[in-house]
Amino acid sequence: MNFKKIIWIFFLAFIVLDIFLIYSYTQQNDYVDATTNTVNGNEASSILKSIHNDQITTGKISQAKGAGYYITSADDDYLRDKADQLNFVSWAYNNHRLTVTFATMVKLGTNPQKTMKALLNKENQVINGKDYRYAASLSSKNTLVYTQLVHGKPVYSSAGQIRFTVKNGYVTGYTQGYLSKVQTLREKKETISQQRALVWLYQYNKLPSNSTIEWSDLGYTKLLAVNNSTIYIPTWNFYIKNNASGNYYYRRINAFTGTVMEED
Repeated sequence: MNFKKIIWIFFLAFIVLDIFLIYSYTQQNDYVDATTNTVNGNEASSILKSIHNDQITTGKISQAKGAGYYITSADDDYLRDKADQLNFVSWAYNNHRLTVTFATMVKLGTNPQKTMKALLNKENQVINGKDYRYAASLSSKNTLVYTQLVHGKPVYSSAGQIRFTVKNGYVTGYTQGYLSKVQTLREKKETISQQRALVWLYQYNKLPSNSTIEWSDLGYTKLLAVNNSTIYIPTWNFYIKNNASGNYYYRRINAFTGTVMEED
C-alpha cells in the first residue's frame, strides 16, 4: 500500500469520527430534552409567582416557542486570509480574531448608526460587515458591539462579533471574530420559550432575590469544539442586575434542553 493511500485512509477516518461525535452529542441532548425538561403549565405559574415574591423584576416575558438548528463553523483562518483586502489600516491576527487599527479614526458625528452602517458596508475597512447587526444591549460608551447573524439570530460569542473601540467620539479600530463555512447539522428544531427558560434559570438558583432582568434574547452560543470545527446551538441569554449589590450577571440557558451553560 503506497503512502498517499495511507494518508487518505487516515483522513477519511477522522471525518467519520467527527461525524460520529457530533451525532452522538446531539442525540444525547435530545434524550436530556425529552426526559428532564418537563415543567407543566401549572408548575410554571407557581414558579413565576415565587419569582415575583422574591422581588425579581422580569418585565414582559413571552410564552412563544421559537426554532433553531445545531450549526457548525470551521475553526479556520478565514479572517487572516481576507485581511489583505483591508486598506488604510494596520492589523494583527491571533486565535481566530482580527484586531484592526484605523490609520485615520472615524468620527461618529451626530448620527452614529448611520456612520457605522456606512463603515460596515466598506469591504476594504471591515470584512463581511454586512453580516453583522448592532447589539445595543452589549454596547457601551467606549465599545460598540455588532453580532453576526446566523439563520436570522445573533451570535452571543466573541467568535461571531465585532467590537469597535470608541474614544472621544471617534472609532479607533476593532476586534473581529467571524463564523465561516456555517452548516446545519440537523433539521430545524423547536426551542423552549423565553418564559420557560426563565423558570429553569430560577430553579437552578441562578436568579438572585431582589434583582432585575435588564434584557434577554435568543441567539447562538458555542456548545463544544470538535476537531477544527465548533458546534453552536440556540440559547436564551439573560443579563441580570443584583439590585442589592449593584453587580451584573450574564446567564445562558440551552434553548433545546433547558440546561444552564457556561459563559463563553
